[in-house]
Amino acid sequence: MTERILPPETILAVLTHGRNYVRAAALLNEEWEPDQQPIYRDVLERQDVALARQLQRGGLLPGRVDLADYRSVNQLLIDHSQWFAASARQELLRPFQE
Repeated sequence: MTERILPPETILAVLTHGRNYVRAAALLNEEWEPDQQPIYRDVLERQDVALARQLQRGGLLPGRVDLADYRSVNQLLIDHSQWFAASARQELLRPFQE
């Protein structure tokens, strides 16, 4: 895993454990609860996947899922397809389609 310098807004999200960080961490650790909201199903979006990927590449949050490995990403989508909006699925698969 290659470590990279993270943008300031990502560092701020990590330091404050902001909403975006919590969502990205839940994705990487396979602990997302889409049904916590009583009115609607809260699914992971493209920006959640992008932040999770940044955190993983930066070495800040390795998690249980390797977003740089196609097999891991595919298994995540098979096991938890209901967690992701269409944009999040596309973002997960984008590196493997280029």
